[in-house]
This record gives sequence, structure tokens and C-alpha cells, in this order.
Amino acid sequence: MRQLTAILTLALLVALGLKVTAQTDTEKVLKAEKVAFLTKKLELTQDEAKKFWPLYDEYWGKKIDILNNRYNLAEDFIKKINNLNEKEAIDYANRYIESQKLEVELMDEFNKRFLGILPPKKVMLLYQSNYEFKNYLLQKVKETKK
Repeated sequence: MRQLTAILTLALLVALGLKVTAQTDTEKVLKAEKVAFLTKKLELTQDEAKKFWPLYDEYWGKKIDILNNRYNLAEDFIKKINNLNEKEAIDYANRYIESQKLEVELMDEFNKRFLGILPPKKVMLLYQSNYEFKNYLLQKVKETKK
């Protein structure tokens, strides 16, 4: 039981860092920066951009919903951790895994849709560029702190 609780706690604490909320001014600035970053990285044509951005916004909105639900699950788990029995802890673990599955299903669905409007190399560049954007933001934060 202790190992399960420790594993769940670690996994859910990681999820706590993923909370996404309603758009603030900062988030709007970050979104604009992400649009510029991805547009440059993907070298989108005007026609591709017209089709891509509404689809990407739909994808990101659904992803945010999944991440928010996972965050709420993690937050609820942390609040109740000391009062949970083994069956309840297993339920939290199963719900957490289900959330991960939903995220994978979302990626699978949108991968097909992205491939319908972009060349395959640009779709793969999208995934790589999303990762690079996170690193780019982390670097900017480090520079700001200096």
C-alpha cells in the first residue's frame, strides 16, 4: 500500500505542475509567442496556416480540458491521501491512467487531422516544435531571473 501511495503521490505531484487556467494577459502573450514560434518553425504557407490554426486551437482546447481534469484529480487525491483506503487509491490510479489514455486518444485523432492539412514532415515538426517551445520558455524564465 505504501509503495502504491508513494507512486501515486509522485505521479500526481507531477500532474499538479500542469494546471492550465483561463487565459490571463500573460497567457495571451504566451499564446501569441507560441503562434509566432510555431509558424516560423513549421514554415506554414498562408493556405496551411488558415487551415492549421483553427484545428490546432481546437486540439489545444481539448488538451487543456484533459490537463485540467487531471490536475483536479491530483489535487483531490492530495487533499484526501491520508484518509484513503487501498480501493480508493486504486480508483485514483485508474482514473489517472484513464486521463493519460484520453490524452493519447486525442493526439491520435488530431494526428490524422493534422496529416490531412499538412505534409507529414511538418506534422512531425509540430510535435518537435511544441517540445522546443517548452524549452524556449524555460530558457526565457531563467534569463529573466538573472
